[in-house]
Amino acid sequence: MMWKIVFPVLAAVFAVGLGGLVGGVSDVDINNEDMRNALNFAVVQHNRGSNDLYLSQVAEVVKAQRQVVAGMKYIITVRMAKTPCRKGSENEVCGIYQDQEMARPYQCTFTVWSRPWLNEIQLLKEIC
Repeated sequence: MMWKIVFPVLAAVFAVGLGGLVGGVSDVDINNEDMRNALNFAVVQHNRGSNDLYLSQVAEVVKAQRQVVAGMKYIITVRMAKTPCRKGSENEVCGIYQDQEMARPYQCTFTVWSRPWLNEIQLLKEIC
């Protein structure tokens, strides 16, 4: 009879102690390779969808989180800034303008869904 109480309590303790709720959102290291791939994908999609003649790049990663779903969902908040590189020059190395007036910094939150075993990645939401 006692095991009916003890087992659920122990299961809850282990679930919380081993990283939080299953399926919950958790912070991820900004140097994590999969997170970086998701961010790079989001930035490329952002630049493709913008009406600006010039490319924007990430100036700072404000917050990076992930959630285990049918794959991995990344929620990444970044500060973006303009570069002197025109669209179509994606292969060039483009630094961000140092002058704040030229850089025109702005903040974006990207939600990216990745399913690497299907070689699939999607930008689900972009808020800038």
